[in-house]
Amino acid sequence: MRHITINWFRLFRYSMLFVVFSLIMTAFILVWFSNNLEEAWQKAQNLTLSEYEMTVELTLTLLIYVSFPTLLFRFLYYFSKMLYRGRQPGIAIISYKTLFNPLNFLLFPSLLNSQGLTYRRRCILALILLCAVYLTILIIT
Repeated sequence: MRHITINWFRLFRYSMLFVVFSLIMTAFILVWFSNNLEEAWQKAQNLTLSEYEMTVELTLTLLIYVSFPTLLFRFLYYFSKMLYRGRQPGIAIISYKTLFNPLNFLLFPSLLNSQGLTYRRRCILALILLCAVYLTILIIT
């Protein structure tokens, strides 16, 4: 965790991807709630800021409800790989070294080999993103 780097270009690409996804969802919502394409085009020309904010919130909500189970599955996958392949030789999953709690492998990196440290980093990243998604859910509602 000492060498944390932030790839600004990658973050910018993800934010731009969300903006494009939001615009596509706005167009989809306009077409869905209109009788024909001409009426949808007229509504799109008269789109107010509050209506656009509503579509951004709906898009964010959809993105959250898709990403939450994905991140949870990612955490469980890498945590199981960390327990199976990432332990130091001779360390049991449930022992006094882990204080009889397998989640303590995330807290004590000395119990892991190099492959386990990679899985630990991925697990912690998934947990941080899960907390951020959950916090976003609380802020929206």
